Amino acid sequence: MTSDIELTLAADTAKFDPEAQRWRHQVATLHTDLREEAGAVSLRDAPEAGAKGAMAAATLVVGSSGALTAAVACFRAWLARDKTRMLTVTWTDDQGVEQTLTVEGRNVDQASFQALTEGVGRRLGGD
Repeated sequence: MTSDIELTLAADTAKFDPEAQRWRHQVATLHTDLREEAGAVSLRDAPEAGAKGAMAAATLVVGSSGALTAAVACFRAWLARDKTRMLTVTWTDDQGVEQTLTVEGRNVDQASFQALTEGVGRRLGGD
């Protein structure tokens, strides 16, 4: 089994201003749910191209296939609550190449997170 794997998360919406308190609360809820169900979540400011200031980037550390399964369940549930939500997940695959997956609330289906679960699952060794 390999060591813990970091997933970088970026939440977006077509409905709210990214600075709106209501949107920030929705994203905070995602982070809380992930902490409770899947593992450690850390936040850091990351500059966004063309924007003033910085948006908080979240990093989720998964150390087992169970934590990955819990994270994907949280992602799916959060996206399903509002069809205008989007979530971009970035990770490094077993070849050392950065992979990115973006899923929108309006098109979440069984296969939406397949690339993530397969790619990260291989790195975790399927434990």
